[in-house]
Amino acid sequence: MERVTPRRITPGARARRALLVDAILAAAIAALALSLAAGLGVVGFFALPVLALGLLWIGAERAAAGLRRRRRARA
Repeated sequence: MERVTPRRITPGARARRALLVDAILAAAIAALALSLAAGLGVVGFFALPVLALGLLWIGAERAAAGLRRRRRARA
């Protein structure tokens, strides 16, 4: 009888799953904020800086990963 072993999940697949979970949670929090806020302007006022910081964070992580990849390729 063949033994079934669990498949190894690649880091890319793990990152995509984490991104999907984050996106679902963000949509749920956004829906909650829109239903509780006094208006869309209030939500936008707080959401735009958070969005900007999130995009900067993602850009910094990608830049760091690219530098690490280049450094490993040279060695």
